[in-house]
Amino acid sequence: MLVGCWLRSSHGSVEQQESVYDRDIPARIVLSYAHITCTSQTFTLLPLAYASSRTMKRYVFLWAALATFAAVQAQENTPASTPKSTQKYIDYSEILKNLPKPRVRQNTTQSDPTQQGSGSGATQQNATPTPTPTPTPTPLPETPAPTEPETPAPTPAPTPAPTPAPTPPPAPWVTVTIDHDQVKPFGQPEPVTISEKAGVKFKPQIHITNGCHPYPAVNEAGETSGGLKTKGAPSAGCKGSGWGSQVYGRSGWKNDVWAIMYSWYFPKDSPSTGLGHRHDWEHVIIWIDNPDVENPRILAVTPSAHSGYSTYRPPNADTLDGTSAKVNYESHWPVNHALDSTSEGGDFQDLIMWDQMTDNARRALNEVSWGDANVPMNDGNFGPKLDKAWPF
Repeated sequence: MLVGCWLRSSHGSVEQQESVYDRDIPARIVLSYAHITCTSQTFTLLPLAYASSRTMKRYVFLWAALATFAAVQAQENTPASTPKSTQKYIDYSEILKNLPKPRVRQNTTQSDPTQQGSGSGATQQNATPTPTPTPTPTPLPETPAPTEPETPAPTPAPTPAPTPAPTPPPAPWVTVTIDHDQVKPFGQPEPVTISEKAGVKFKPQIHITNGCHPYPAVNEAGETSGGLKTKGAPSAGCKGSGWGSQVYGRSGWKNDVWAIMYSWYFPKDSPSTGLGHRHDWEHVIIWIDNPDVENPRILAVTPSAHSGYSTYRPPNADTLDGTSAKVNYESHWPVNHALDSTSEGGDFQDLIMWDQMTDNARRALNEVSWGDANVPMNDGNFGPKLDKAWPF
Protein backbone atom coordinates (compact mmCIF):
# COMPACT_ATOMS: atom_id res chain seq x y z
CA MET A 1 0.00 0.00 0.00
CA LEU A 2 1.32 3.45 -0.95
CA VAL A 3 1.19 6.02 1.84
CA GLY A 4 2.29 9.58 1.27
CA CYS A 5 3.90 11.20 4.38
CA TRP A 6 5.58 14.48 5.03
CA LEU A 7 8.88 14.44 7.07
CA ARG A 8 9.74 17.62 8.87
CA SER A 9 13.02 18.18 10.71
CA SER A 10 13.04 19.19 14.31
CA HIS A 11 14.28 22.59 13.29
CA GLY A 12 11.70 22.93 10.55
CA SER A 13 14.39 23.79 8.06
CA VAL A 14 14.05 20.90 5.70
CA GLU A 15 10.78 19.52 4.23
CA GLN A 16 10.55 16.77 1.75
CA GLN A 17 7.98 14.24 0.72
CA GLU A 18 8.98 10.66 0.79
CA SER A 19 7.13 7.71 -0.46
CA VAL A 20 7.58 4.61 1.59
CA TYR A 21 8.49 1.72 -0.63
CA ASP A 22 10.50 -1.34 -0.09
CA ARG A 23 13.69 0.38 -1.17
CA ASP A 24 16.89 1.58 0.25
CA ILE A 25 16.96 4.87 2.13
CA PRO A 26 20.19 6.78 1.83
CA ALA A 27 22.57 5.92 4.73
CA ARG A 28 23.67 8.16 7.43
CA ILE A 29 20.37 10.06 7.69
CA VAL A 30 20.60 11.80 11.04
CA LEU A 31 17.35 13.07 12.54
CA SER A 32 17.10 14.42 16.02
CA TYR A 33 13.37 13.86 15.75
CA ALA A 34 10.83 13.92 12.98
CA HIS A 35 7.24 14.90 12.38
CA ILE A 36 5.36 12.61 10.06
CA THR A 37 2.20 13.97 8.42
CA CYS A 38 0.08 11.25 6.85
CA THR A 39 -3.14 12.19 5.14
CA SER A 40 -4.83 14.24 7.87
CA GLN A 41 -2.97 13.57 11.21
CA THR A 42 0.58 14.18 12.39
CA PHE A 43 2.57 11.79 14.59
CA THR A 44 5.78 12.61 16.46
CA LEU A 45 8.39 9.89 16.58
CA LEU A 46 11.10 9.54 19.11
CA PRO A 47 14.51 10.91 18.21
CA LEU A 48 16.58 8.63 16.25
CA ALA A 49 20.25 8.14 16.87
CA TYR A 50 22.80 7.75 14.33
CA ALA A 51 22.74 4.34 12.99
CA SER A 52 24.36 2.33 10.47
CA SER A 53 22.87 1.66 7.14
CA ARG A 54 21.53 -1.77 8.07
CA THR A 55 20.14 -0.53 11.35
CA MET A 56 18.62 2.46 9.61
CA LYS A 57 16.80 0.28 7.16
CA ARG A 58 15.12 -1.55 9.98
CA TYR A 59 14.07 1.65 11.68
CA VAL A 60 12.72 3.04 8.51
CA PHE A 61 10.73 -0.13 7.81
CA LEU A 62 9.30 -0.07 11.32
CA TRP A 63 8.56 3.59 11.01
CA ALA A 64 6.78 3.10 7.73
CA ALA A 65 4.64 0.34 9.16
CA LEU A 66 3.65 2.46 12.12
CA ALA A 67 2.88 5.38 9.85
CA THR A 68 0.71 3.22 7.66
CA PHE A 69 -1.18 1.87 10.65
CA ALA A 70 -1.66 5.37 12.02
CA ALA A 71 -3.00 6.60 8.72
CA VAL A 72 -5.51 3.79 8.44
CA GLN A 73 -6.59 4.30 12.03
CA ALA A 74 -7.06 7.99 11.39
CA GLN A 75 -9.24 7.33 8.39
CA GLU A 76 -11.44 4.95 10.38
CA ASN A 77 -11.86 7.44 13.23
CA THR A 78 -12.66 10.33 10.87
CA PRO A 79 -16.32 10.32 9.66
CA ALA A 80 -16.21 10.09 5.93
CA SER A 81 -18.66 12.15 3.96
CA THR A 82 -20.59 10.30 1.41
CA PRO A 83 -19.27 11.30 -1.96
CA LYS A 84 -21.66 12.33 -4.52
CA SER A 85 -22.34 9.81 -7.13
CA THR A 86 -20.43 10.38 -10.27
CA GLN A 87 -23.14 8.75 -12.29
CA LYS A 88 -25.60 11.24 -13.81
CA TYR A 89 -29.30 10.51 -13.92
CA ILE A 90 -32.01 12.15 -15.97
CA ASP A 91 -34.53 13.96 -13.82
CA TYR A 92 -37.87 12.87 -15.20
CA SER A 93 -39.94 14.84 -12.71
CA GLU A 94 -39.83 18.06 -14.73
CA ILE A 95 -40.68 16.17 -17.91
CA LEU A 96 -43.61 14.43 -16.25
CA LYS A 97 -44.98 17.74 -14.99
CA ASN A 98 -45.26 19.03 -18.55
CA LEU A 99 -46.88 15.91 -19.93
CA PRO A 100 -50.73 15.95 -20.22
CA LYS A 101 -52.36 14.06 -17.44
CA PRO A 102 -53.70 10.74 -18.70
CA ARG A 103 -57.39 10.10 -18.46
CA VAL A 104 -56.78 6.63 -17.01
CA ARG A 105 -54.67 6.64 -13.85
CA GLN A 106 -51.67 4.32 -13.88
CA ASN A 107 -49.73 2.95 -10.90
CA THR A 108 -46.04 3.69 -11.18
CA THR A 109 -43.35 2.26 -8.95
CA GLN A 110 -40.32 4.34 -8.02
CA SER A 111 -37.30 2.86 -6.32
CA ASP A 112 -34.98 4.96 -4.21
CA PRO A 113 -31.35 4.62 -5.06
CA THR A 114 -29.39 2.39 -2.61
CA GLN A 115 -26.04 3.25 -1.20
CA GLN A 116 -23.24 0.70 -1.45
CA GLY A 117 -19.70 0.97 -0.13
CA SER A 118 -16.82 0.75 -2.52
CA GLY A 119 -13.50 -0.99 -1.96
CA SER A 120 -11.99 2.38 -0.92
CA GLY A 121 -14.73 3.05 1.67
CA ALA A 122 -16.82 5.26 -0.64
CA THR A 123 -20.59 4.69 -0.65
CA GLN A 124 -22.16 4.37 -4.10
CA GLN A 125 -25.83 5.25 -4.92
CA ASN A 126 -27.63 3.02 -7.38
CA ALA A 127 -30.94 4.47 -8.53
CA THR A 128 -33.44 2.86 -10.89
CA PRO A 129 -34.80 5.56 -13.25
CA THR A 130 -38.55 6.03 -13.05
CA PRO A 131 -40.07 4.72 -16.27
CA THR A 132 -41.85 7.31 -18.37
CA PRO A 133 -45.56 6.51 -18.34
CA THR A 134 -47.00 5.89 -21.78
CA PRO A 135 -49.69 8.52 -22.40
CA THR A 136 -53.08 7.01 -22.84
CA PRO A 137 -54.48 8.13 -26.22
CA THR A 138 -57.47 10.38 -25.89
CA PRO A 139 -60.44 8.51 -27.26
CA LEU A 140 -62.03 10.19 -30.26
CA PRO A 141 -65.71 11.01 -30.02
CA GLU A 142 -67.80 8.35 -31.56
CA THR A 143 -69.32 9.32 -34.86
CA PRO A 144 -72.93 8.29 -34.94
CA ALA A 145 -73.76 5.91 -37.70
CA PRO A 146 -75.51 7.66 -40.59
CA THR A 147 -79.19 7.22 -40.47
CA GLU A 148 -81.41 7.28 -43.50
CA PRO A 149 -83.95 10.10 -43.49
CA GLU A 150 -87.37 9.02 -42.64
CA THR A 151 -89.62 8.57 -45.60
CA PRO A 152 -92.10 11.42 -45.42
CA ALA A 153 -95.68 10.50 -45.35
CA PRO A 154 -97.25 10.91 -48.78
CA THR A 155 -98.97 14.21 -49.21
CA PRO A 156 -102.60 13.62 -49.89
CA ALA A 157 -103.78 14.90 -53.20
CA PRO A 158 -105.61 18.18 -52.91
CA THR A 159 -109.30 17.94 -52.99
CA PRO A 160 -110.31 18.88 -56.51
CA ALA A 161 -112.46 21.92 -56.84
CA PRO A 162 -116.01 21.08 -57.57
CA THR A 163 -116.81 21.12 -61.23
CA PRO A 164 -118.72 24.28 -61.90
CA ALA A 165 -122.19 23.83 -63.17
CA PRO A 166 -122.40 24.30 -66.92
CA THR A 167 -123.37 27.73 -68.02
CA PRO A 168 -126.99 27.54 -68.95
CA PRO A 169 -127.68 28.43 -72.54
CA PRO A 170 -128.79 31.98 -72.99
CA ALA A 171 -132.44 32.60 -73.05
CA PRO A 172 -133.98 32.65 -76.50
CA TRP A 173 -133.28 35.86 -78.25
CA VAL A 174 -136.14 38.32 -78.27
CA THR A 175 -135.99 40.55 -81.31
CA VAL A 176 -136.50 44.23 -80.69
CA THR A 177 -136.87 46.41 -83.77
CA ILE A 178 -136.83 50.15 -83.98
CA ASP A 179 -137.25 52.62 -86.85
CA HIS A 180 -134.44 52.47 -89.36
CA ASP A 181 -133.54 56.12 -88.79
CA GLN A 182 -133.36 55.65 -84.96
CA VAL A 183 -130.55 53.12 -84.87
CA LYS A 184 -127.35 54.71 -83.57
CA PRO A 185 -124.14 53.40 -85.09
CA PHE A 186 -121.00 52.30 -83.21
CA GLY A 187 -118.21 54.81 -83.23
CA GLN A 188 -115.03 53.63 -84.90
CA PRO A 189 -112.68 52.53 -82.09
CA GLU A 190 -108.93 52.98 -82.18
CA PRO A 191 -107.46 49.84 -83.78
CA VAL A 192 -105.28 47.71 -81.49
CA THR A 193 -104.79 44.27 -82.99
CA ILE A 194 -103.21 43.42 -86.34
CA SER A 195 -106.57 42.54 -87.84
CA GLU A 196 -108.15 45.78 -86.60
CA LYS A 197 -105.32 47.86 -88.04
CA ALA A 198 -105.55 46.04 -91.35
CA GLY A 199 -109.33 46.56 -91.35
CA VAL A 200 -108.93 50.33 -91.04
CA LYS A 201 -106.07 50.42 -93.57
CA PHE A 202 -108.04 48.66 -96.32
CA LYS A 203 -111.48 50.12 -95.55
CA PRO A 204 -113.31 50.60 -98.90
CA GLN A 205 -115.39 53.53 -100.08
CA ILE A 206 -118.87 53.16 -101.55
CA HIS A 207 -120.53 55.18 -104.30
CA ILE A 208 -124.37 55.12 -104.47
CA THR A 209 -125.62 55.28 -108.06
CA ASN A 210 -129.29 54.71 -107.16
CA GLY A 211 -131.31 53.28 -104.32
CA CYS A 212 -130.89 53.70 -100.53
CA HIS A 213 -127.80 54.88 -98.76
CA PRO A 214 -126.27 52.60 -96.10
CA TYR A 215 -127.68 52.77 -92.53
CA PRO A 216 -126.74 51.24 -89.17
CA ALA A 217 -128.38 47.81 -88.72
CA VAL A 218 -128.01 47.31 -84.93
CA ASN A 219 -127.15 49.36 -81.89
CA GLU A 220 -125.20 48.46 -78.75
CA ALA A 221 -128.30 47.09 -77.00
CA GLY A 222 -129.00 44.67 -79.84
CA GLU A 223 -131.98 46.56 -81.15
CA THR A 224 -132.24 46.21 -84.91
CA SER A 225 -133.56 48.27 -87.78
CA GLY A 226 -137.16 47.66 -88.91
CA GLY A 227 -136.32 48.55 -92.55
CA LEU A 228 -138.62 50.07 -95.15
CA LYS A 229 -141.41 48.92 -97.42
CA THR A 230 -140.80 48.82 -101.19
CA LYS A 231 -142.92 51.80 -102.18
CA GLY A 232 -142.00 55.09 -103.71
CA ALA A 233 -138.75 55.84 -105.41
CA PRO A 234 -135.76 53.54 -104.93
CA SER A 235 -134.24 56.05 -102.50
CA ALA A 236 -137.47 57.24 -100.91
CA GLY A 237 -137.07 57.52 -97.15
CA CYS A 238 -133.47 56.28 -97.12
CA LYS A 239 -131.18 59.01 -98.33
CA GLY A 240 -129.02 58.88 -95.22
CA SER A 241 -129.34 58.65 -91.42
CA GLY A 242 -129.06 61.67 -89.24
CA TRP A 243 -127.00 59.53 -86.75
CA GLY A 244 -124.43 58.62 -89.33
CA SER A 245 -123.79 55.44 -91.24
CA GLN A 246 -121.89 52.23 -90.54
CA VAL A 247 -119.73 49.58 -92.24
CA TYR A 248 -119.20 46.18 -90.55
CA GLY A 249 -115.99 44.19 -90.83
CA ARG A 250 -114.74 40.67 -90.13
CA SER A 251 -111.48 39.01 -91.21
CA GLY A 252 -109.59 35.73 -91.16
CA TRP A 253 -107.26 33.36 -93.02
CA LYS A 254 -108.48 31.46 -96.04
CA ASN A 255 -105.96 29.12 -97.68
CA ASP A 256 -102.97 31.25 -96.59
CA VAL A 257 -104.59 34.45 -97.83
CA TRP A 258 -106.00 37.08 -95.48
CA ALA A 259 -109.61 37.95 -96.26
CA ILE A 260 -111.34 41.09 -94.97
CA MET A 261 -115.12 41.27 -95.46
CA TYR A 262 -116.83 44.69 -95.39
CA SER A 263 -120.64 44.75 -95.20
CA TRP A 264 -123.31 47.46 -95.53
CA TYR A 265 -126.96 47.44 -94.54
CA PHE A 266 -129.76 49.14 -96.60
CA PRO A 267 -133.35 49.58 -95.32
CA LYS A 268 -134.81 48.29 -98.63
CA ASP A 269 -133.80 46.89 -102.01
CA SER A 270 -136.26 48.29 -104.55
CA PRO A 271 -135.39 49.07 -108.20
CA SER A 272 -138.85 50.70 -108.54
CA THR A 273 -142.14 51.02 -106.67
CA GLY A 274 -143.47 47.65 -105.61
CA LEU A 275 -140.40 45.71 -106.68
CA GLY A 276 -137.74 44.28 -104.47
CA HIS A 277 -137.89 43.53 -100.68
CA ARG A 278 -137.40 44.99 -97.23
CA HIS A 279 -133.77 44.97 -95.97
CA ASP A 280 -130.69 44.50 -98.04
CA TRP A 281 -127.10 43.40 -97.15
CA GLU A 282 -124.22 43.81 -99.58
CA HIS A 283 -120.47 43.19 -99.03
CA VAL A 284 -117.05 43.18 -100.70
CA ILE A 285 -114.09 40.96 -99.80
CA ILE A 286 -110.55 42.36 -100.00
CA TRP A 287 -107.91 39.64 -100.29
CA ILE A 288 -104.39 40.58 -99.15
CA ASP A 289 -101.16 38.61 -98.77
CA ASN A 290 -100.44 39.16 -95.07
CA PRO A 291 -101.69 41.82 -92.64
CA ASP A 292 -98.55 41.50 -90.47
CA VAL A 293 -96.01 42.64 -93.06
CA GLU A 294 -94.94 46.24 -93.44
CA ASN A 295 -96.66 46.79 -96.79
CA PRO A 296 -99.44 44.27 -97.42
CA ARG A 297 -100.61 43.99 -101.03
CA ILE A 298 -104.15 43.66 -102.36
CA LEU A 299 -104.30 40.44 -104.36
CA ALA A 300 -107.96 40.44 -105.38
CA VAL A 301 -111.32 42.16 -104.88
CA THR A 302 -114.66 40.27 -104.98
CA PRO A 303 -117.85 42.42 -104.70
CA SER A 304 -121.14 40.62 -103.95
CA ALA A 305 -123.77 40.51 -106.73
CA HIS A 306 -127.13 38.69 -106.59
CA SER A 307 -126.07 35.77 -104.36
CA GLY A 308 -122.73 35.57 -106.19
CA TYR A 309 -119.50 37.53 -106.69
CA SER A 310 -117.65 39.51 -109.29
CA THR A 311 -113.92 38.74 -109.26
CA TYR A 312 -111.07 41.18 -109.91
CA ARG A 313 -107.66 39.52 -109.59
CA PRO A 314 -105.73 41.73 -109.46
CA PRO A 315 -108.00 44.75 -109.25
CA ASN A 316 -107.80 47.47 -111.86
CA ALA A 317 -105.66 50.36 -110.77
CA ASP A 318 -108.44 52.89 -111.33
CA THR A 319 -110.68 50.96 -108.91
CA LEU A 320 -108.21 51.54 -106.06
CA ASP A 321 -107.49 54.65 -104.09
CA GLY A 322 -104.23 53.71 -102.48
CA THR A 323 -105.24 50.81 -100.21
CA SER A 324 -108.96 51.61 -100.47
CA ALA A 325 -111.06 49.76 -103.04
CA LYS A 326 -113.85 51.72 -104.73
CA VAL A 327 -117.22 50.02 -105.12
CA ASN A 328 -120.56 51.13 -106.56
CA TYR A 329 -124.11 50.34 -105.35
CA GLU A 330 -126.65 50.33 -108.20
CA SER A 331 -129.54 48.50 -109.80
CA HIS A 332 -130.36 47.70 -113.45
CA TRP A 333 -134.12 47.67 -113.78
CA PRO A 334 -135.89 45.40 -112.98
CA VAL A 335 -133.03 43.57 -111.26
CA ASN A 336 -132.28 44.24 -107.60
CA HIS A 337 -129.24 46.15 -106.38
CA ALA A 338 -125.70 44.80 -106.30
CA LEU A 339 -122.09 45.94 -105.79
CA ASP A 340 -119.38 46.25 -108.39
CA SER A 341 -115.94 47.80 -108.70
CA THR A 342 -115.86 51.35 -110.01
CA SER A 343 -113.54 54.17 -110.75
CA GLU A 344 -115.91 56.59 -109.04
CA GLY A 345 -114.91 57.77 -105.63
CA GLY A 346 -117.34 57.22 -102.78
CA ASP A 347 -117.97 57.80 -99.06
CA PHE A 348 -116.47 56.24 -95.94
CA GLN A 349 -118.40 55.09 -92.87
CA ASP A 350 -117.28 54.31 -89.34
CA LEU A 351 -115.88 50.78 -89.21
CA ILE A 352 -116.81 48.37 -86.44
CA MET A 353 -115.21 44.93 -86.50
CA TRP A 354 -117.11 41.82 -85.44
CA ASP A 355 -115.03 41.33 -82.29
CA GLN A 356 -115.46 44.97 -81.30
CA MET A 357 -119.24 44.83 -81.10
CA THR A 358 -121.21 44.13 -77.94
CA ASP A 359 -122.51 40.63 -77.25
CA ASN A 360 -126.08 41.75 -77.74
CA ALA A 361 -125.25 43.28 -81.10
CA ARG A 362 -123.61 40.03 -82.26
CA ARG A 363 -126.49 37.93 -80.94
CA ALA A 364 -128.95 40.12 -82.76
CA LEU A 365 -127.05 39.77 -86.04
CA ASN A 366 -126.94 35.99 -85.53
CA GLU A 367 -130.58 35.55 -84.45
CA VAL A 368 -132.70 38.16 -86.17
CA SER A 369 -134.39 37.29 -89.48
CA TRP A 370 -133.81 39.82 -92.23
CA GLY A 371 -136.37 38.47 -94.70
CA ASP A 372 -134.92 37.84 -98.15
CA ALA A 373 -131.57 39.35 -97.11
CA ASN A 374 -128.94 37.68 -94.93
CA VAL A 375 -126.11 39.00 -92.75
CA PRO A 376 -122.91 37.96 -94.60
CA MET A 377 -120.46 38.26 -91.67
CA ASN A 378 -122.41 36.48 -88.92
CA ASP A 379 -121.28 33.12 -87.53
CA GLY A 380 -123.38 31.08 -89.93
CA ASN A 381 -122.44 32.87 -93.14
CA PHE A 382 -118.88 34.16 -92.88
CA GLY A 383 -117.06 30.90 -93.68
CA PRO A 384 -119.32 29.70 -96.48
CA LYS A 385 -119.21 33.07 -98.22
CA LEU A 386 -115.39 33.06 -98.16
CA ASP A 387 -115.48 29.65 -99.77
CA LYS A 388 -117.88 30.85 -102.44
CA ALA A 389 -115.94 34.05 -103.14
CA TRP A 390 -112.48 32.37 -103.28
CA PRO A 391 -110.81 34.08 -106.28
CA PHE A 392 -107.67 31.93 -106.78
